[in-house]
Amino acid sequence: MTQILWLRNDLRLHDNEGFRLALAQAPECGPLSVVYILPEIWLQEDALGMTRLATAKAHFLRAALIDLHRQLEDQTINFHMYSGDPAKVFAQLFNELKDYNIHLITSQPQAPEERDTLNQIRNLTIPDSPSVISMTTYDAQTLFSSAQCDDLLTDFPSTFTAFRKCVEKSPRHWQVAKSIDTPVLALHEQLLNLYSPIAWPDQEHCPPLVLSGGERGGKQWLKHYLWEQRAISHYKRTRNDLIDRPMEHASSSHLSAYLAWGCLSARYVWHEILQYEAVYGSDEHSYWLKFELLWREYFHWSLRSSMINPKHDFGAALFSEGGLQRKAHGSQFNEERWQAWWHATTGVPMIDAGLRELQQTGFVSNRLRQNMASYFIHQLKLDWRLGARWFEMHLIDFDVASNYGNWAYIAGVGHDARPQRQFDLNKQLHQYDPELTHIRQWCPELNLVTLDDVLAHQSGIKHLETYPAPVVPVFDGEH
Repeated sequence: MTQILWLRNDLRLHDNEGFRLALAQAPECGPLSVVYILPEIWLQEDALGMTRLATAKAHFLRAALIDLHRQLEDQTINFHMYSGDPAKVFAQLFNELKDYNIHLITSQPQAPEERDTLNQIRNLTIPDSPSVISMTTYDAQTLFSSAQCDDLLTDFPSTFTAFRKCVEKSPRHWQVAKSIDTPVLALHEQLLNLYSPIAWPDQEHCPPLVLSGGERGGKQWLKHYLWEQRAISHYKRTRNDLIDRPMEHASSSHLSAYLAWGCLSARYVWHEILQYEAVYGSDEHSYWLKFELLWREYFHWSLRSSMINPKHDFGAALFSEGGLQRKAHGSQFNEERWQAWWHATTGVPMIDAGLRELQQTGFVSNRLRQNMASYFIHQLKLDWRLGARWFEMHLIDFDVASNYGNWAYIAGVGHDARPQRQFDLNKQLHQYDPELTHIRQWCPELNLVTLDDVLAHQSGIKHLETYPAPVVPVFDGEH
């Protein structure tokens, strides 16, 4: 028998259950192949010209894969990287290994599309071969394990607050397992001959990454953030800042991309925070970073719950316009508004600045993401799923559960069925960019205007001569 470890969003050696399983089964299952497959669908344009892998996002992923390749190379394990339809790639791999029984190890699917791909692979057979193909899956992205969350999956809490109280009061949920270290060197490699190079998007004009992609970069950053800058000491107060210079004075944790690609495990981060609290004491700031990790957990288990629920079409409902609530949303596609969004010419400077930053760097603050989503849904009145797809294309920290969960949350069609969450962009600008620092950084053509000028312009009261008129003027919202 031979083993294949298929890494997807767990691009790390630490706390990786896949390596632990491969090591535990090595005596019976034989040599190991470690593979990564870039799905070809990520590179294909949809009807609106969107892919799933814009330049900055590809840049971070490539850095993470290179880092993992080098770490495995140090331990004499080759890392095989392919591009294509995963089911077709595995059909070729299985055929190459047709003289063996094959055991495939990979992480749990996070969304219906991944589940369907795994089912296709489960059903593969090797022509004219008696080989048996088996599969084992494991948790790779979450703080809690599937065993800890069994009861939640069948009766998922309707709000984040109910979820948080449930896990905080139950020792069964709250015991976050320590990360595991696996001696990869003990694994014997199975060489593969299949060659399928990855055609990365052009990165010639991509700005350098502010933080290094990959596991080693993630560990180094977490150490710097917690122990050298001690920036967690003001996290709750500064996490919504629109301007952030992480290497100088980090406003937010910048852990999301490392978590999304699995360069860092959520458990590893959690226990590092606990170690920090053991030395410096816990306070509202360290609690709030753990609080945000629980939000991430909420979206993950919410989606996992919907994937076993026929009422939610086994997960498909979240990705429908009406979401989990099956609400009629009333959005209509408007080409002018969509093009204004795509080209960052909505005429609302805060939104345009966020769009430019996201396109160029693959990252914007969480506060700005909320404002952008609110404007897209409630004022441009476009289908929230298009906005979620646009974020998916660009975000270096794209995470299917968190991204679609947050967009559905603001659209009012997610698990938490409160009315639509609409933000007052004039109020938000007053509160989060009163000096126009962020706007001037990304929209330098507005360097000479005042806050009052911008407010009057985006409200449709008095337009700036040198800036596009708002495609839809902002109006007062809830927040």
